This record gives sequence, structure tokens and C-alpha cells, in this order.
Amino acid sequence: MVLARIVIFVIVILILLAIMFFILRNNYIEEKIKLFKLKMLIITGKDEQARKYALKFIDQFPKNFEAHKILGSLYEKQGNISVALDEYIRAVELNGNDFEMHYKVADLLQKNNRNEDAIIMLQDLLKLKPDYLEASKLLGNILYDEERFKEAVSVYMYALRYNPADYELYYNLGMTFTRLNDFQRAKEFYRKAAKINTYLYNGQYNLALIEMIQGELEQAEKYLQQAIKEEELEPMAYFYLAHIAMRKKEKLKAIDYLNLALELDEKIKEKIENQPIFKPIQDKIRIPSEPNKKIKIRLSKKERKTNEYLEEMYSLVDSLNGGNILNNTKNNKEIEIQIEQEKER
Repeated sequence: MVLARIVIFVIVILILLAIMFFILRNNYIEEKIKLFKLKMLIITGKDEQARKYALKFIDQFPKNFEAHKILGSLYEKQGNISVALDEYIRAVELNGNDFEMHYKVADLLQKNNRNEDAIIMLQDLLKLKPDYLEASKLLGNILYDEERFKEAVSVYMYALRYNPADYELYYNLGMTFTRLNDFQRAKEFYRKAAKINTYLYNGQYNLALIEMIQGELEQAEKYLQQAIKEEELEPMAYFYLAHIAMRKKEKLKAIDYLNLALELDEKIKEKIENQPIFKPIQDKIRIPSEPNKKIKIRLSKKERKTNEYLEEMYSLVDSLNGGNILNNTKNNKEIEIQIEQEKER
């Protein structure tokens, strides 16, 4: 009697398990079929229909991270970024190992001026995957934009452990040490970047300006001759080559360089007029009669900001030394102290 009851109990349990398995299996199959249908709507370009279908799908299967990703991408395509971010973040919560989704969220946050949220997202991502190169670069760039330069240096240096041959890390370190006024280290990293990527002309341009700040005009001239190979840098490179020529009492060469600069960018005229060093040759400079061709903007915002900073530093050091850097006898440390004092004023 007892045995019969046990047998019946076991049979009932097995039947219940079979029913549950059948239900779960059917739900799983239904989920996969509906997800496939959702993807087909995307492939066929029926975005609005796909968005509505995705909302219903998520109501039925709220833990399907792929559906949240798809819905997020649809909102992003519509330009509804805040809602897209909500869906992407939900996808990350459901699948913490989707590192690309982590990065996607951080990138969108940064593009929408939510830098602090992006920093937290990237720091969490790098704890999970410390060798994620693009995440390190994005985090370093955000910290640079926030002027948290020492933190940016730490991020780039840590990334070098996993990516010692990546020229962009050395280049980013060069730009960041530039903003810290650590010009010796900046030069070190610009040179390392240039060894890996010989077409890194903006690195050569920055090296030239640092050498000019430090009074090394011969070396600066060599770097500027490389920088003129980049169209966007060409006008200012010729402008600074003219500076060096004037320092070296080579007026004819300076005139040629300035005329070349003006042919490329007539806005250089204002810079020339504001430089006392060019007063003796201003009447020899030709203003182009035809508009300059439009120069393609290739440099990033970060690169342009670094260039502008170095240009300001050179102008400052030049004025601090009475406009005669060639005969400057101050050491680099004294120059850096002067720069800091002037900035504080």
C-alpha cells in the first residue's frame, strides 16, 4: 500500500516536471521564433513596425537582452538617445559580459555630455576586461577633455601593459604630458609614436613647437619640414618656419614661407600682423587675390586643443624672453615656472 502511494507520487512528480519542461521548451521556442521575426523586420527595413513589435516582445520576454539592444538601436536611429540609452543599459544589466555593449553605452554617454556617467561605465568595463584598448582610449580622452590630465596619463600608461605597440597610446601620452607642461616626457612619447607611425605629422608639429619653446630651433625646423606634409598643418608650419628664419636673420626665406602660408590660409595675415618679429618684412608679403581652397579638417578636437595650447605657450615664452628665444639662456625648469605663473595671472 505504501509502495503504491510512493509510485503514484513519483509518477505525479514526473508528469508535472514533463509539463513544466514542455511549457518552458515551448516558451523558449516561441521566444526564438519571435526574436527571429523581429530581426527580419530590421533586415527588411521596417523600423517602425520592428519598434512596436520589440515593445510587445519585451513585455512578454523582459529578460531578453538582444531585444533590448535592438530596441535601443531603433531609438538611436530615430535620434531618441535618452530612451536608447535606457534600453542599452538594461541590456548591459542582463548580460554583463557583453563588453561591446558596455563600450557602446559609454560612447553614447560621452557624446551626450554625460562624461561622469561614461567614466564610471568605462572604469567598470576595464575592471572586467583590462585589455580593452578602445575603452582605455575613450576613458583617457574623456579625462583629457575634463582636464584631469594626471588621471588620463594613468589610464594610457596602464593600457600600454596590454598594447605596447599601439602608437595612439604613445601619441595620447605625448598630448597629455604637453598639457601638464612636462615637455621632456611629451617629447619622449611623441617620438615613440612617430617611430611606429611615420605619417604622424601632427606629432612632428607638436615636437617642433616644444623644441621652439625650449630654444632648439634647428631641431624644430626639421620637425616642421615634416609637418608641412599634412594639409591642415601646412599654413601654421610655414608660419613657424618663417619665425625660425627671422631668428636666423634669413629674411628672404621668411618672406617665402609667409607667402606660402598666406596662399594656403589668408587668416594667417592677422597672426603675421600681431608678431613684431615680422614688422621688417611686412611690406614684402603678398596677400592672395583669390580665395584659398578649403582645407580638409582631419585633426580631432583633442589634437587641435593641444596644438592651440602649444602655440599659446610658444607665444608666451617668446614674449617672456623679449622675443628672442634663440639667445635664451634660461633652463627648461625656469621656463615652466614662468608659464605656470603667467597662467595663474
